[in-house]
Amino acid sequence: MADEKENKESLSEKGDEIKNEVKEAQGADAEEQATVDAAEDLKQQLDQMSERYLRLMAEFDNFKKRVCRDYERLVETANEKVIGEMVEVRETFERALRSSESGDGCTGVVDGMKLIYAKFDSILTKNGLESFAEVGDTFDPQLHDAMMKVPNEKIPEDSIAEIYEKGYRLNGRVFKHAKVIVSSGSPAQKKN
Repeated sequence: MADEKENKESLSEKGDEIKNEVKEAQGADAEEQATVDAAEDLKQQLDQMSERYLRLMAEFDNFKKRVCRDYERLVETANEKVIGEMVEVRETFERALRSSESGDGCTGVVDGMKLIYAKFDSILTKNGLESFAEVGDTFDPQLHDAMMKVPNEKIPEDSIAEIYEKGYRLNGRVFKHAKVIVSSGSPAQKKN
């Protein structure tokens, strides 16, 4: 009986040892699972931060491009107001030249005005100003403002018959629309 008691105690102790080992193994598994979970959480955080970093870099790159475009635009239009005022002076000179060429004998004044006009025009051209709109050009509402329509035997319909004020481009961009009189074609064609 004593042996039986000892066997029971021994078995009981071994059972306790096995239970402890199982608990330890389960604890190790739990620790291992916790480590795996923590690693997955860290990987998700890293992926989120990497994605955020890439988005910020793309936004910064877009910002740099936008600033460069804005700066180029600013440089192009920096003198726009001054050029606009100079255009008015140029047009006044042009009108004066046209009226003085009708002839009243003041050739010295006309020659002086021609020199001033040429110099002024070269300054404007050097700074990126170019005029457009010629008699006979096709009317384009993107470039021209129609003052009126008149019949004209020589100029086809929807073409410029007369220029009231020239149009201007500054550095390739329309700065001022041309004010024109548009041909409505031959009056004889309209009657037929």
